[in-house]
Amino acid sequence: IILRRIALIMGRVIRAQRRGGSTIFKAHTSKRIAPAAFRTLDFAERKGYIKGIVKDIMHDPGRGAPLAKVVFRDQYKFKQHTEFFIAVEGMYTGQFLYCGSKASLTVGNILPVNVMPEGTIISNVEAKLGDRGSL
Repeated sequence: IILRRIALIMGRVIRAQRRGGSTIFKAHTSKRIAPAAFRTLDFAERKGYIKGIVKDIMHDPGRGAPLAKVVFRDQYKFKQHTEFFIAVEGMYTGQFLYCGSKASLTVGNILPVNVMPEGTIISNVEAKLGDRGSL
């Protein structure tokens, strides 16, 4: 009898508590490929440009847009860096991508907003310098 009175006084369990730690309301992130982000800004990209090649365009679970796997050659050491970008419309496997302030204005290239002419179609923007593309 006492337990019933406590249940009536205390109210009810809210929706978030009912959902609890069950797996149905969680995002399934274990099969994702990689986070999509720009390259970290280095000296080669600030003063000139760096060339990469699109190796693969793949589907990432949990994302609406496909990912492009781009391989860059290291400017200072004998090795390669693999980056994952959000693939834009018109990008293809084997395409050369140029990143930097002196890069040409073509589909897929990454360059600062201040060197682009007005009316250029863009797909990813850094909110703050160096956050690697958040908008």
